Amino acid sequence: MIQIDSGFKREMFDGQMTVFQVGDSGDAAYVIETGCVEVLVGDAGDLRRIALLSEGSMFGEVALLDHQPRTATVRTLVPTSLIRIDRAHVEELLGRSDPVIQYLLRLLLERFRNSSGKALASVDLNSQETLTPLDSTPVIDLHGAAVRTLSLAHDLSNAIDSNQLELFYQPIVLMDNKALAGFEALIRWRHPNLGMVSPDEFIPLAEKTGLIHRIGQWVLKQACTDWHDLRPLCQHNPAHPPFMSINLSAPELCGPGIVESIQACLNEHHMQANEMRIELTETIVISNVEAISAALGQLRAMGVGIALDDFGTGYAGLSYLQTLPFSCIKIDKAFVQQMHSSQRSFQIIKSALELSRMLGLTTVAEGIEDEPTGTALAAMGCTYAQGYHYARPMPVAAIGSWITTFGKTALTE
Repeated sequence: MIQIDSGFKREMFDGQMTVFQVGDSGDAAYVIETGCVEVLVGDAGDLRRIALLSEGSMFGEVALLDHQPRTATVRTLVPTSLIRIDRAHVEELLGRSDPVIQYLLRLLLERFRNSSGKALASVDLNSQETLTPLDSTPVIDLHGAAVRTLSLAHDLSNAIDSNQLELFYQPIVLMDNKALAGFEALIRWRHPNLGMVSPDEFIPLAEKTGLIHRIGQWVLKQACTDWHDLRPLCQHNPAHPPFMSINLSAPELCGPGIVESIQACLNEHHMQANEMRIELTETIVISNVEAISAALGQLRAMGVGIALDDFGTGYAGLSYLQTLPFSCIKIDKAFVQQMHSSQRSFQIIKSALELSRMLGLTTVAEGIEDEPTGTALAAMGCTYAQGYHYARPMPVAAIGSWITTFGKTALTE
């Protein structure tokens, strides 16, 4: 057996050999690379051929996916090479797929078994019982997850018009004097029945349904509107102008008219271009480098800041710093929160800060949760600090009281 990669292996069979037989566990599917196989059903002493498969055909996938025993016996007829697809690899891929897709797959497999006379255990579509996932561990209710996804997709289309969306703001402070420098705008969805829905759940859904463009426009306008009240709270520092950070997704940055839309928003709300900072992650850049590069170039020419978020977690960050007009990097909290316990994390942060200084970029350390971490990063030359040690994301109405508390705390530390 020759391993091709972590999920696929090549298996060689000489002459007439059994690949698997009725009752075996279905822990793999196979694609015929060369040769051919016969598919047989019936008892051991009375097997009859129901199919003859040749190069390019797949078999064994149903038992692989639904964890039921094999319902057929498969034998090679001539020297045959098979590509084995392990269950673990398929489960990993399906685990990242939409729950609706996973649930539909379950139903299709059940119906296939039923139509073949090999019924699975009955699944009640109206039941809320936990279904067994593809790794046979009852940790996810596929029915509930599928229904929730479909329901959210429907409700999300009404969320903007029904005033269910709101922005929370997390303060960002200057490292050297702990003065308030700006805010990051973070979208929240207050569902009338489900309560607060995480952006990690509804933003990918918005991207799939195309609603991300409407949501993005709402975020831009709301953040610029709120900036009128938030800007006076920030320190007026010529070297570090106050700013509002806004996250944009790949579909938004690649969409037509995004630059014009941002310019119009700035004009409408009398906001200086250098007071807006667009944040994007490396995964967003990867999706369409050419289109995103064009948009970023125009935004930087206007004076808008561009921050590379979660720096250090991807594999092409350095390349993007060379080719794209970033003005700031945000050091991922995974490194910040381990800098005292992991020498590697410490050295990564140190290198990122040194690189930023050489390139003339400002830096933001995310995820600071205690004073020693903030002090250490300030000593290393980090420009800005962001994290729960200073403030959690909060609605506009709560910022005034935070300012009072933060000001007193900053003066005594």
